[in-house]
Amino acid sequence: MNSPASFPFNRFFGKFGRRLSARLATPQALFLDADGVSSADDAKPLLFADWCRAHPGEAAQITVSAQLLHELVCEPGLPLDDEAALQAYARQLFGHYFGAAAKSWPLATWRVAGKDKSEQCGASALHGAAGAALQAAAYQFDVSLRSVQPAWAPLLQRLAQQQPAWGGAPTAALAWVEGQVLTWLLLQDGRPQVLRQLRLSAATQAALAETLRELCAPGEAGHQAKVLVAGYGLDAATLLESNSWPGLQVLNRLDARRPEPAWFDVAAPLRTLPEADFLGVRHHASALAWPLLGLGLLALLATAWSGFDGRQQLQQATQRKAELQAELRQASGAPKLAAAPIRAGLPKSAELEQQRSAAEVQALLRQPWEALLSHVEQAGAGPQPAGSLSWLALDFSAARQELRLEGLVQDKSVALAVVDRLAAAPAWRQVVLSRFSNAEQGLAGQRFELSAKLRPSLLTLELAELPPKDGK
Repeated sequence: MNSPASFPFNRFFGKFGRRLSARLATPQALFLDADGVSSADDAKPLLFADWCRAHPGEAAQITVSAQLLHELVCEPGLPLDDEAALQAYARQLFGHYFGAAAKSWPLATWRVAGKDKSEQCGASALHGAAGAALQAAAYQFDVSLRSVQPAWAPLLQRLAQQQPAWGGAPTAALAWVEGQVLTWLLLQDGRPQVLRQLRLSAATQAALAETLRELCAPGEAGHQAKVLVAGYGLDAATLLESNSWPGLQVLNRLDARRPEPAWFDVAAPLRTLPEADFLGVRHHASALAWPLLGLGLLALLATAWSGFDGRQQLQQATQRKAELQAELRQASGAPKLAAAPIRAGLPKSAELEQQRSAAEVQALLRQPWEALLSHVEQAGAGPQPAGSLSWLALDFSAARQELRLEGLVQDKSVALAVVDRLAAAPAWRQVVLSRFSNAEQGLAGQRFELSAKLRPSLLTLELAELPPKDGK
């Protein structure tokens, strides 16, 4: 019989605990530019992988500098009714202007509805392969990556909430400057109409003032707009004043070395403004998500305690049995006949049930739980958008080596992808999607159930990737 110390509690709860801690942690605000990521406490930027290595089990939300972005606002009336059409159109345009490599850049798409029920949409492209590297580094070091947004998106949300008169003006504009890069966002009736990136002639406030005068000149779309100016990285020789012309308001000193994290802190985003995120379209969690998680943890703890208590009772019963047999041998003087088991007055059916329960507990304690749960988590962390799958329940029979999983998805294809990936692993057999139905009231999405049989001896920490289709 294995001792309790043989079960890898420390190793299992080490990685699992870090990932759970990351899910519950308050995210740290990071700003990503060409030099890496930085926070309010960092003396200099770090590569995101180095930041994750120093902060395992924590959470991060990243704001991306305009120096790494390219912007697009689509013409009204285009047939871009779904996410796939919008992404295909954006990739085609970015590829046309920046080359074939631009077609694989990460995209943050957005769409908002106007007062006349028409729709405005657009996309931000993250230059290079930085987007995929961010998610890979976060997964490697058990960091929860909550959002990766272009800088103008959270800044626009914050300013619209702080200055509703500006956000609700017939024509309003936001000028976000980072050194020589100026992001010009023009709003009409609170809806984005123009989103441009301009390059100043120099990183000076005089050059910024000259460009703003051109954008707000008579005949231009920004004429008579209320303009808010924010940013960093300009010279301190001549400060741009709010009274330079009517309607202009400078929000901070533009000669700052780096942006303040508070500029991008948004408690509750407005649905009427763009929510661009490179991690995909945001799905707002149901109010029942945290209570269900708490109930699941309580059930897991109760199961672990029940298993430990059952094992203790089995050890006590075995010890008592040996004592009674010894007393019987001593009293009868016939040690050879003492081998018959003493049932201590228990009915045969109750004794068999107790033995089966004890055997099930021992089998559960011997399972390679770390590898099993790692497979489940990796199967659900595929290329689908973040937040599109939530696990609800896990039921496992050690005697039959059978597993049942329940989850919640936004798209049935996500559940089918999980089944395909588990079925391709040598340790998983007879992986079947046994039930699929609409979620009950209070949950958003579709509920599914899958069953499988396991070969514990073949479980490994890493779940194998699916083989390429058609040999490609």
